Amino acid sequence: MNAHYPSQPSGGSTLTRDQAADLLRRYPRVSDGEAKAIVTFLRKGRHLDVGMLTADERLKPQLDGFMADHGKHLRVGAGEATVLIAAIAGLFFALSLIWEAIKPGTI
Repeated sequence: MNAHYPSQPSGGSTLTRDQAADLLRRYPRVSDGEAKAIVTFLRKGRHLDVGMLTADERLKPQLDGFMADHGKHLRVGAGEATVLIAAIAGLFFALSLIWEAIKPGTI
């Protein structure tokens, strides 16, 4: 069975990897809207596409400059960090409950 995975989300709200690479090649000669599109791609794009883009050595100087100028928009916010920590703590709690339910009894 063949599945089709679109290269961009259905809303069209983010760039493809090639479009983002083209914008980064032109950086810093991009508009504010284009810079926001790059940020959106780096934050919400497919992990494989973002990884391949950031690993491209030809884009390294432009990407480094972009990260220096727009890095504050790419950081994890306090709300996101809180949710992540709560999820990890919840996972450990659930695993400890499961362990207590299935571990062999001690005498």
